[in-house]
Amino acid sequence: LGATGVHAQQAGAGANDLGALMGALGQMMQGGATNAAAAVVDFRELKALLPTELPGFKRTAASGEKSSAMGMTIALSEGRYEAGEGSIDIKMSDYGGTGFATMMAAGWSMQEIDRETETGFERTSTIGGHKAKEQYDSASQSGSTEILVAGRFLVEVTGNNVSAEALKTAVEKIDLAKLAALKK
Repeated sequence: LGATGVHAQQAGAGANDLGALMGALGQMMQGGATNAAAAVVDFRELKALLPTELPGFKRTAASGEKSSAMGMTIALSEGRYEAGEGSIDIKMSDYGGTGFATMMAAGWSMQEIDRETETGFERTSTIGGHKAKEQYDSASQSGSTEILVAGRFLVEVTGNNVSAEALKTAVEKIDLAKLAALKK
C-alpha cells in the first residue's frame, strides 16, 4: 500500500471505531427507551412517602408530578420543611428502571468517593442497604444526601442553614424499604 492507502486504511479504522462507539451508545439509548416503557409508580405513592414533619421542622409544601420526554417517563415528589432560617427539601424520583436515565441522574453511584476539607466532607456510603452519596459543609451549614434505591428511585435530601445531624435525621425519616417495595 502507498502512503495514501495507509492513511485511507487508518481513517477507515477510525471511522469504524467511531461507528462502533456510536452503535454502542445507540444500543444503550434504545435499551433505555425500551426500559422506559416500564411503568413508573404513581407520583402520589411517592408523595405519600414524604414525612409529614421532621423533628424541629414543619412541612410547608408537598407536590408531585409525572412527566415524559425523549422516550423516558419520570415520576417525582417533593417536600419542603422549614424551621426559622433553615430548610430541608426532600425529592423522590422514579426513573422506571431506565438504566441510562438513572446513570445520568446518579452517575456517582458507580464511584467510590471519600473527601474531607477543614469544614466538610463528601463521600459515598451505604444507607439502609442502598448506595448513597453524602456531603456537608459546616461553614455554610448546608449539605445533601442522595440515595439510589432499588436501582430506579433517587432520593435527594438537601439542607440549607441546618446541622449535619438535622440532615441525617431527615434521611432516617424516609422509609427506604417501603420505597423499594413500590418497584413494579
